[in-house]
Amino acid sequence: MLQRIQTLYLLAIVVLSGFIIFSPIADLINKVDNLIYLVDFRGISLIKPTGNVVDSAVWLLTAVSVVVPVLALITIFSYKNRVKQIRLTVINMVFIISYYFFLLLYLWPACVRLHADWHLRITALFPLINLILCYLAIGSIGKDEKLVKSLDRLR
Repeated sequence: MLQRIQTLYLLAIVVLSGFIIFSPIADLINKVDNLIYLVDFRGISLIKPTGNVVDSAVWLLTAVSVVVPVLALITIFSYKNRVKQIRLTVINMVFIISYYFFLLLYLWPACVRLHADWHLRITALFPLINLILCYLAIGSIGKDEKLVKSLDRLR
């Protein structure tokens, strides 16, 4: 049902994932040359002098950022099949964990290549919050499934 608590958790995942897609994730700061690079969905771009994209190979990170809210929306609208909802939420959790893997996969070599230190922004914590919300949604869906099974026994 759309008015359940897991729907609120999943909608929060959609909103936070929207912020992840359109906000910068990290800063790469080269203190020797006084250069600041910005990591967002377009790639790693130089901020101050030109604003040109230095490395646009963050497409896996962008793809995972797009898949998470879409999967959460699909999960919301599959409310008649609670077992499917739990499976989709677990798959969403795997995508969220892979987001951090891809983030480190792109940041580590970029920092070495650009001789920069990386500093995460607050939006880098949103996938962790999404992971917690997925866990809470799974618990709520499980409670609903128990309730429906107990009512089926009474009939």
